[in-house]
Amino acid sequence: MEFNKLVLLTLPTFFLINYLVNKFNFLLDNKKTSFHKTFIEKESNPPFTGGVFILISLFLLLPNNEIDLKILIFLIFLTGFLSDINILKSANIRFVIQIFLVILSLVVLDLFVQSTRWNILDNLLSNRYFSLFFTTFCILVLINGTNFIDGLNTIVIGYYLVILIFISNFYNLDNNYLFNIEFIINFSIILISILILNAANLLYLGDNGAYLVSFFIGILLIDLSKNVVNMSPYYIINLLWYPAYENLFSIIRKLKNKRSPLKPDNSHLHQLIYLFLKKNINLTPKITNTLTGLAINLFNFFVIMIATKHYLNTNTQVEILFFSVIIYNLIFVILKKDYKL
Repeated sequence: MEFNKLVLLTLPTFFLINYLVNKFNFLLDNKKTSFHKTFIEKESNPPFTGGVFILISLFLLLPNNEIDLKILIFLIFLTGFLSDINILKSANIRFVIQIFLVILSLVVLDLFVQSTRWNILDNLLSNRYFSLFFTTFCILVLINGTNFIDGLNTIVIGYYLVILIFISNFYNLDNNYLFNIEFIINFSIILISILILNAANLLYLGDNGAYLVSFFIGILLIDLSKNVVNMSPYYIINLLWYPAYENLFSIIRKLKNKRSPLKPDNSHLHQLIYLFLKKNINLTPKITNTLTGLAINLFNFFVIMIATKHYLNTNTQVEILFFSVIIYNLIFVILKKDYKL
């Protein structure tokens, strides 16, 4: 679909949806049910419509013959949507549904991680069932890690927008991938629109948006790695390192503190950085909120930029990943001493 037509169709729809959900008090941030969501902003009450807008855009951008993919992304979106309206309250049940939907998606789309450039693991990946298990694990880590970092404005949308900007170099109009450059550009512009609304505190992604955008980008990157010859699999890891490591780090941290790894808390790195900036910069909570997200994504911008430059070189990719993890741990340890949550 031409971008001009897409804008004409989506922008009025976006504003209409936001107007309706506010008018009927639907899909709004319920301050009584999530301590995690009240950590930053206690006064405003923007709706969880980010995922709704992404879903509409994907339905319009994806070819009409991609019925299977559209159904699958709708089901992923629906899981988060039911969580946002407090129908699907149990984190354990949501996780089980995620497992089922991710497995179903990988089988239907026939997308699997095929190589890690680690011989032992690659031999295991030659088995379709193990490959399905491993790929499912990776997507689940990404989905839940994205949900964990979605505590500040601009972090999630900005992060995935940076990924799209850099991987656009691998696309053209004639490629035989699942997606092409026209789709990448149009979807990126839509994310910019949502990013602006999110930065202005006019909407949140909600679980529906975090689940949807992370799942979709995960599928897109698996397809990309399958089609770009000699691309290092560790390049894909570096593209997704932040939400993935946030998830794994949070699981270890929560288990150490004898807490459920599936339940949210307020001890994430982005929250510590927010408290540091709030203490040292005399700005309003809303501005500090957005500034923290931008600062984190600025770091990730340079990480992804360097990783993209060396996308063929596995050794360099491992070094970049090691550097990113060390910086994360170092900042967390330093800030954790001053801000106990």
